[in-house]
Amino acid sequence: MNADRGRIGETAVSAPASNTERRQRVVDEIKRRIIVGELRPGQRIIEAEITASLEVSRPTAREALNQMARDGFLIQEAYRGLRVTNIEAESLLEIARIRVALDTEAIAEILADPTGERLAALERNWTEFEGATEADPLARHAAHVRFHRGIWEAADNYLLMRIWPVVEAQMTIVLAYDEFTRRDPQRAHAIHAALMSAIRSRDDDRIRTALTVHTIDSAQELALLVGGADGH
Repeated sequence: MNADRGRIGETAVSAPASNTERRQRVVDEIKRRIIVGELRPGQRIIEAEITASLEVSRPTAREALNQMARDGFLIQEAYRGLRVTNIEAESLLEIARIRVALDTEAIAEILADPTGERLAALERNWTEFEGATEADPLARHAAHVRFHRGIWEAADNYLLMRIWPVVEAQMTIVLAYDEFTRRDPQRAHAIHAALMSAIRSRDDDRIRTALTVHTIDSAQELALLVGGADGH
């Protein structure tokens, strides 16, 4: 009986969250607010509001915010504090061109694998992405980002994974903006389905065309939306 009481006591008392866990909770919450549109590009981050709403210390909140600034989610402005990174039409197109080059390399490495294991890993990511098409925006966004991360992971390229956090930051902000301007998950699914079909074909021209439509054409369309919003 005493042993039972001991076990019950052990399960009833949870260990306090570590500083790393609290910091990650802040990061995850700010990402969530960006994804669902509660925080928009250019919007100021109020440190005091973060500490109060998430019940964390100022040092913990500051560490989390600085981490997000290093990864590109936020930008530090002199005398103005931290803001969500802005979407600018010119940078959208620059990033799109770089992403096409990096994705092309990743896909080439996947298809060069004689075992087929890398392509199989990508297929598993694709299945997850397909399953989230009708999900809520948070789940859909998470599956979308995991699919693109999965392309780089399947390539098993060390350098790509080292720069992934910066790419993820830009992708998160752009996808959130896209979600709340177009609200068309079926369109996103069709573009990605065409990309997967091209990858399976192993045809370099088809892959390049699919990447261009997916990344550069989409960036050009979004740049027009951003330009229109700025014009108002």
